Amino acid sequence: MSIHNSLGTGAASRPGARFSNPRIRALIRKEVWHIMRDWQTLLIVLAMPVFMMFLYGYALDVNINDVEVMVEDPSPTPETAQLIRAIDHSSLFKVKGVVNSVGNPDDIFKKRHVKALFRLSPSFTRDLLRPGSPASIQVLIDGSDQNLGTVLRNVTEPFLQKTTLSLLNVPVPVTIDVRQTILYNPQQKSALYFVPGLMVIILMMISALLTSLTITREKEQGSLEQMLVSPIRPAEILIGKIAPYVVLAAIDGALILLVGYFVFGVSISGSLTLLSVASLIYIFAALSLGLLISTISKKQEHAMLIVLPATVLPTVLLSGFIFPIASLPVWLQLLSMAIPATYFLEIIRGIILKGVGLAELWRPMLVLGSMGLFLLAVSVRKFRVKA
Repeated sequence: MSIHNSLGTGAASRPGARFSNPRIRALIRKEVWHIMRDWQTLLIVLAMPVFMMFLYGYALDVNINDVEVMVEDPSPTPETAQLIRAIDHSSLFKVKGVVNSVGNPDDIFKKRHVKALFRLSPSFTRDLLRPGSPASIQVLIDGSDQNLGTVLRNVTEPFLQKTTLSLLNVPVPVTIDVRQTILYNPQQKSALYFVPGLMVIILMMISALLTSLTITREKEQGSLEQMLVSPIRPAEILIGKIAPYVVLAAIDGALILLVGYFVFGVSISGSLTLLSVASLIYIFAALSLGLLISTISKKQEHAMLIVLPATVLPTVLLSGFIFPIASLPVWLQLLSMAIPATYFLEIIRGIILKGVGLAELWRPMLVLGSMGLFLLAVSVRKFRVKA
């Protein structure tokens, strides 16, 4: 008997014997059917790695391309026109316009949204063709985007020197004097760059995450049916769900600004009132997005899995927070236009670092408000249909 039991035990311990056990096979079939029936989780698990590979593969690119610049050419000549064409045709820069005179460079950066201003000296061509006299180019760089500003500072001078000397058939050795100046963040303090960006990310993450769980929690607890049979309308339910989180997210935004000011020394150059209004519009758009996620999710786990790739990753990678949007492939640039953080990042950097006003920021604010209303309307419709 002992020999028989030992043989039986040894056979059962083999891997093949384990899977021949009908109870184990039944458990495996049950788990497979559970996974197949839970199609939302299966889709997320399978699609997320592919999505992240495309997102990181294209967005994690430290090279810059097609950075928009302006050129001031007070004395146009064939040589300066050739230089401007060379700048525009390069992979680094895209000339957004050429002007004869720039009164206040701040106006160029605030209204044209360029990242650099190339200012040719009035005697540029004469100095270029005369030995012993350096041809002067002043480069003003927008330092509100620290990463891009640092890259531009490193690549602009050698690019201009090489391009000028190679394209303009200069008969004698000359010197190209490139003088670079960083605007809005001359010390290149990382806090001035990261605090506005972190506010964009944190508000999106908190707002979307909290509201994405609110409806799904009611579904799981079974209390949603009780609200639906009450006289309260679906739109009223959703608005009532959003309102407390607007206050909570606004408090978070105020705390971020206070910590940025007292700890990191980040002061607001523009209007605090305008920043507050813009922040509320952004919070409303983020909350509406989270609410939409909650209406299409059956479980809180589903909602949390959707929030990460739908909000946090695009906000970090595609909004211009870390990588310039102009350097992304065209299809990712188009995708960035559908991300609320793209517009709020432009707003918050403009107000905090440049002191930009409503005249320059009403368009991104209008887009943010329209996004919020659209997402809320879709959420109400889907919620009503399911109700």
